Amino acid sequence: MEKEKVSVIVPVYNDEKYLADCVDSILHQSYQNLELILVDDGSTDNSAQICEDYRERDNRVRVLHKVNGGVGSSRNAGLAMATGDYILFVDNDDWLADDHIKKLYQHLKASGADIAAANYTEFRMADQTYRIWISDDDYYERDYSIQEWFKRQYRSGYYNMSQVFTVPWGKLYKRSLFRHIAYPIDKPVEDDLTSWKVYLLANKVAYFNESLYCHRILSDSVTARVKRTALFPLEAVADRLAILSQIGFDTSNEIAAYRQRLEVCQNDALKDGDFVKYQDAMQKTAILKRYQAEQANGGTQENE
Repeated sequence: MEKEKVSVIVPVYNDEKYLADCVDSILHQSYQNLELILVDDGSTDNSAQICEDYRERDNRVRVLHKVNGGVGSSRNAGLAMATGDYILFVDNDDWLADDHIKKLYQHLKASGADIAAANYTEFRMADQTYRIWISDDDYYERDYSIQEWFKRQYRSGYYNMSQVFTVPWGKLYKRSLFRHIAYPIDKPVEDDLTSWKVYLLANKVAYFNESLYCHRILSDSVTARVKRTALFPLEAVADRLAILSQIGFDTSNEIAAYRQRLEVCQNDALKDGDFVKYQDAMQKTAILKRYQAEQANGGTQENE
């Protein structure tokens, strides 16, 4: 059952406090045929030394030290180093249940899917509490076609499926899916711009509603620091609309999301000091309003 190797990629940056918890949870997995790729993104604390210590202790650990370039560049570097049959991403301050990889692998193989995905638990450091998305009674399994999977993208109130859809972690992927995938290196949040492209290259997603990943929420996490216009990028939805409309997918959810993110740009871009983004959002909103008004009035008459 363990003839196939899993490449686990962990972007590392200044996480000396929690890195050992993360790495130990990976190395102690019940599925042992893995390589752990630690990409040190120019850390200035003790993280680089911690990576080296693990490399000396376990021959499954590989380490790359690179100039700081952001999490996207670290994922790209890890993918370039990967030699496994499958890819698994883990954030450097999170940790895995002991059977995380084994269960993902079993579901992927049993279903013949290119991707297996599971749910997660959120641990909030501020008040030391777990936010449990699901209970044992909520367990179910389902193989989703890619069109069905995309319908879960904005279902935030349904077992937090919107987050499950967007993040790269919590999933096991066939490595071949990343042949032409590159994470953006100039964005503070890269997953919303990238994850959906990986799905479109897959045959189906084997999902099971079980929490096997613990996501640590820090008060100074990336999502806590970045602006809303970066956390909910308009360009991600525009890109999806351009592709999904051409391959025959239902785009109604994307259209609604595009309008919502336009509002975010209108409300936040000027406060962020991004006048160009603000003006662009105002222009697009004006265009939409104009043609919505014309449609409501029965359209305009063409000049004879």
